[in-house]
Amino acid sequence: MPDTPSRAAAVARAIEDDIVASGWRVGESIGSESELMERFGVGRASIREACRILDSRHVATPRRGPGGGLVVTAPDRSAVLDHASLYLEYTGFAPGDVYSVMETLEVSAAHELTATIDSAGIDRLRQVLSEEAAAEDFRERAVTVHTEIARLAGNSVLELFVHIGNNLARLHGVAPTESERAWMHERNIELVDAIVAGDAIAAARAVRRRVRAMTKREALSADRNPTSKVDDRS
Repeated sequence: MPDTPSRAAAVARAIEDDIVASGWRVGESIGSESELMERFGVGRASIREACRILDSRHVATPRRGPGGGLVVTAPDRSAVLDHASLYLEYTGFAPGDVYSVMETLEVSAAHELTATIDSAGIDRLRQVLSEEAAAEDFRERAVTVHTEIARLAGNSVLELFVHIGNNLARLHGVAPTESERAWMHERNIELVDAIVAGDAIAAARAVRRRVRAMTKREALSADRNPTSKVDDRS
């Protein structure tokens, strides 16, 4: 069969399906260029284009030398976050939409974790709180209390979307003042304390207070109100 862009895409998809089916074994060599040509019955151009597609998707990458060939790689979460941000910039979105989704996701993650958290999880959340308190601007942190709660809850889908929401808020939200950061940190302490106590209702309340205050602040900023502050009355 002649080499065509569609043929290369089909080969890339077949390789990707095999990687998923085999358990995504990072570092495993799928085969050399000549082996892949023979396996799929295509020319060198199609295999090289398929490898380029897989590399761009962070699925597998060509590697030279012994044990090389096309090697399985770990997907890069930062690429997903960047693409999500670019897509929403293209389609257009309001910060309030981000916070609405964040509230739903974070409440769900906190609810799941209150029923399952163990001593190691408690220690990890306390550590993240400590790191957050020491950070000059914890919005710049890739790992937050909320992304860690989602990770510890054991729901990888929830964790990914909390990371996306966190990244969007960091990139497109209004930078908080020092007093606002302190206020949000206090809400995060309340959230962790509630999870440790197994109190899902209090955990949800802590999430909602923080997110709704952030939503109100963004709305005030959009109205060009220079005196907007995080409001503890939410």
